[in-house]
Amino acid sequence: MKFQPPKGTRDLLPGDARKLQQIIDVCRDVFEKYGFEPLITPAFESFELLSAKGGLGEAVKDEIYYFKDKSNRELGLRFDLTMPLARVVSSISLSKPFKRYQIEKVWRYDNPAFLRFREFWQADIDVVGSSSLLADVECVVVTCEILDRLGFENYYIRVNNRKLLQEEFEKFLKTEEMLEVFRTIDKLEKIGLEGVEAELKQKKIDSKKILEILKISSLKDAPDNEGKNELEKFLNLAKTFGIEKRLKFDISLVRGLEYYTSIVFEINLGTKVSCGGGGRYDNLIKMIGGQDIPATGISLGLDRILEVMKENKMFKEEKSGTKVFVANVNSSVIDNAIKIVQELRKNRISAQMDLMERNFSKQLEYASNLDIPYVIIIGPEEIKRNKFKLKNMKTGEQRELTLQKIISLLK
Repeated sequence: MKFQPPKGTRDLLPGDARKLQQIIDVCRDVFEKYGFEPLITPAFESFELLSAKGGLGEAVKDEIYYFKDKSNRELGLRFDLTMPLARVVSSISLSKPFKRYQIEKVWRYDNPAFLRFREFWQADIDVVGSSSLLADVECVVVTCEILDRLGFENYYIRVNNRKLLQEEFEKFLKTEEMLEVFRTIDKLEKIGLEGVEAELKQKKIDSKKILEILKISSLKDAPDNEGKNELEKFLNLAKTFGIEKRLKFDISLVRGLEYYTSIVFEINLGTKVSCGGGGRYDNLIKMIGGQDIPATGISLGLDRILEVMKENKMFKEEKSGTKVFVANVNSSVIDNAIKIVQELRKNRISAQMDLMERNFSKQLEYASNLDIPYVIIIGPEEIKRNKFKLKNMKTGEQRELTLQKIISLLK
């Protein structure tokens, strides 16, 4: 019997797991630099929360991992990190603005495809309690800094304001038609204008005026309304922060989730790969029983970032996170090897020693296979002289040094 990971999930072996950890470390470092605080929430939530109006609604049952516990309570694995945040904020009084970050897994019952998994990592930041566009811009600035630090050069962020479209559509659409139109427009990149037209026709919605608006490519040509004014202010603030060149106006961007209310953004890595997005959701917390509190946020899909970085060889190729291997010439010096490897670790140098009782040549072979850059060789003669051979595994160079000198060099 041979077991495989469940459909839509995957194992990350040490090489890829370390690469993902590098991305997470950069995200956490930048998030905290901007004053965002960590939050951890349960992997599963009540289905009542996940299906709340303003999110995906009752239809979410087909798109998530839904189940009942032994007490017949309806539950589901979280499909994003925003709904859990909204629950926390609705139930606890917090100083405003509440700036939180969360880096965890989420689950969606999608059909697996290229760069689309059922279990995946998200890195989110949100600002709760501020209605200022400064909060929206800061979320985008943080995202730009992360992508810059990871080495991306050609990325851009599509931006729009749902109000811009909503205020125009209200002139000729019924309220119940608006949601259907937004859901269809959200598929534009996948199905094109012809696909949007066909789907709207199927829903018996006149597409002529809608398609005319969607063909607008410049903000200056967009209809004059509150949505356009907000977007112009947003872009002016982005210019002050120095990120305006990374932003592209796209009137068709609406984002799929119903809870977005105005400014929305989507991150593109320059390879037609979207790796996240977000926007303002001022009504969500009130909708799930909390106070009327504005909020905005952005989410990064770390699995997609990982795969694009691997494809473009953006990581330093290292098989091992271990810096040095302590190799013993024979079993008579095992106690000394233990003391030396522990001394290295006390000095925060990642170190391994032989745990298989292998001969010396097999130990060197193991270190070479794992691409461990250095080996310290310990034998009876080295113990007597209190000096040990430090071998550079890439160049083959060997130096005989005291342990303190070796520690100083490796640090």
